[in-house]
Amino acid sequence: MNQIEVDYDKKFLKEKRKLQSKCTSLEKDFERFEKALKIKIKENDYKVPVDNKKIFKIAGLDKRVTFPAFVVKSFYCENMNKCSNSGFRVTFVYDPVEKFIYFTQFYFKQKHEIEDKDRINRLFK
Repeated sequence: MNQIEVDYDKKFLKEKRKLQSKCTSLEKDFERFEKALKIKIKENDYKVPVDNKKIFKIAGLDKRVTFPAFVVKSFYCENMNKCSNSGFRVTFVYDPVEKFIYFTQFYFKQKHEIEDKDRINRLFK
């Protein structure tokens, strides 16, 4: 099976709904982002492409975290007129064997400077 499956943390969905007040096109923008991310992973032999200045691997996680976690620092919001510099950040964990993306956090960088590593660590307790 070469299909990449996706799931969302409950807090992620709540954060995304809350951020729609900053960007009314967020739902459509996220659908576009998710589709593009899947394509990039497939084209990169089912590995997350981290050398493109947009997606970064998250360091400093517990040893129990068995899958790599990433933060996306380039998210396009159609209604903000800032191209990919909208200030939104998306974090996710990726299982390359099962081809599974689990979105963990959606935040605005002016509210949170960095991703919530504790949230990712708690997933692996």
